[in-house]
Amino acid sequence: MCYDAVIFDNDGVLTKPTLLEVQREAVRRAFAEFDVEPTTEAVDGVINGGLTRLRRICAVHDVPVDDFWSRHETHAAATQRACLEDGTKPLYDDVVALDDIDHPLAVVSNNQHATIEHILDVFDIGDRFEVAYGRDPTVEGARVKKPDPHYIERAMGELGVDSALYVGDSNVDVVAADRAGLDSAFIRRPHREGYQLAAEPTYELDSLDELLAVC
Repeated sequence: MCYDAVIFDNDGVLTKPTLLEVQREAVRRAFAEFDVEPTTEAVDGVINGGLTRLRRICAVHDVPVDDFWSRHETHAAATQRACLEDGTKPLYDDVVALDDIDHPLAVVSNNQHATIEHILDVFDIGDRFEVAYGRDPTVEGARVKKPDPHYIERAMGELGVDSALYVGDSNVDVVAADRAGLDSAFIRRPHREGYQLAAEPTYELDSLDELLAVC
């Protein structure tokens, strides 16, 4: 099928996923600003839970959720920038395949927008993408992250296209694409071996090199 554009998730698609301990460190640093030492369960709840769980955890520790989240996003961007610069969050080798895709390209990620900007800058790939969105560093930004199609739809509007293929590595990517009315390509990276899909993607790929045949 012919698409007007191709939109990519970042973590697990363009760059390797951020290590869990790095994500935990950002949460701990944010809590430390409120003199709170959270349990690992609470830390993981912030990382993996939704807004309801975040609000509950903040309430237990008597921490304002909006202030906490803003500080968390700052620390998360800083810790990931360090990973990008020290090589522990590298770009996948097959990203070079994007050079051969003759469509407008975009990035829409659940990661912080500052982190996405850092990635484009550190790896000098910003000129490959016409649009790049990470989540806003606010509670509202977290609320409308994937599987909500909000940022995908914003990217589509900015690109000025009616159809696109969304490339991701998780169920939320497939669901978000479906909610935006787009086809999806699930890329099964090594960290997704045995990963169970709850929704059916349009395509399943082993490498970004395979996008050339799809597009």
